Amino acid sequence: MMASSAEDHRPGGESVKIIGIETFCLRYDMPYALTYARGEYSTREALLVKLLTDDPAIFGWGESAMWGGPHAVTAAVIEREIYPLIAGQDPRRPEYLWEKVFQETYYHGRRGILIAALSGIDIALWDILGKCAGLPLWRLLGGFGRPVSTYASSGYYRRDYGLDAFAADVAKARAGGFRGYKMKIGNIRQAAHYGVVEDVPMRGSIADDLKRVATAREALGGDLNLMVDATTSLTARVAMRYAAALEPLEIRWFEEPVMAEDVAGCADLARRTRIAIAGFETETGRDAFARLIDAGAIQVVQPDIVQVGGITEARKIAAYAQMRHLPFTSKNYSTIVSSAACLQLLYALPNGEYFECDQDPLPWRNELLTAPAYRLEDGLAAPGEAPGLGISLHEDALKPWRVQA
Repeated sequence: MMASSAEDHRPGGESVKIIGIETFCLRYDMPYALTYARGEYSTREALLVKLLTDDPAIFGWGESAMWGGPHAVTAAVIEREIYPLIAGQDPRRPEYLWEKVFQETYYHGRRGILIAALSGIDIALWDILGKCAGLPLWRLLGGFGRPVSTYASSGYYRRDYGLDAFAADVAKARAGGFRGYKMKIGNIRQAAHYGVVEDVPMRGSIADDLKRVATAREALGGDLNLMVDATTSLTARVAMRYAAALEPLEIRWFEEPVMAEDVAGCADLARRTRIAIAGFETETGRDAFARLIDAGAIQVVQPDIVQVGGITEARKIAAYAQMRHLPFTSKNYSTIVSSAACLQLLYALPNGEYFECDQDPLPWRNELLTAPAYRLEDGLAAPGEAPGLGISLHEDALKPWRVQA
């Protein structure tokens, strides 16, 4: 539904006001389990936010990261702590409301779960702002308007999933027109958390991982990007062993090789390899990203828009990355709401690049939409001119997967 401007709905240009919020806790049982260096999971979860105004035609959608944590915790932070701070406010002031929440929760917020919860509200505020203005967010966020290269994202470890099956899936990504592919590595006994994070199945060796990467490179071809993701699971020294062996395979980037806190180790790794280091989706806050960038620890700046603080914080990080001549991207591995927010931002920026396209089982993508959220041609993605996030959801379609917080 395309909303007209707030002034069209409110006599005399009266402001819209925030009057309500609803969280949608979602859970999906996958047909098979996915394994990575920090564990195995067979369900996927998400938390959507719907922000309501006193004009029934104007509302916003957002998404908050709660990766691995209970729905109830993030939902409680959104509904019981953040929402009372913004109730009754004008939703067309996302920068002000972000700062208001940040300052009023400062002593136990600033990073982590509170910022992840705020991300969903912030995205919903920007969605409302776009609808009130009658413009897509990419125009409000700068309007650079360059189509973004897409890559397929999957490549987990899986039971009963040999190299031939893996190669076939990588080849499908190439046949599907994607300009790259990302896969998991690092599920080895030398993992940084070995002996603490127990019962991770399918532990292997560095040599086993290198065979998987070589298989992916052959199936993908030498002309497309191949990325590897260690999900913060290696020490800097072990990551250096990987990097030395991966260089001949022309890896586009080595994602989250170490824990985000190991800025010095990551910077040391970056100095020793010509593979770009990407990260950190697990980090929150512009200050943390400034430290990573200033240390030379990352060469591809990659927050998660639904965890880092939403569009308001992500665009500041992107601007700092541009000042340092670095590309900016965002992790994008969840519902169509976060995908739409991610693409709107990337499309708006001069240094926005690499739109991640999740290939693993999930029913919360295009299946929820009344019309496509973006167009994909020749491996390039671009949003349209629909206002806000550019999405219209079949809300009833969420019912089969809604769970109680």
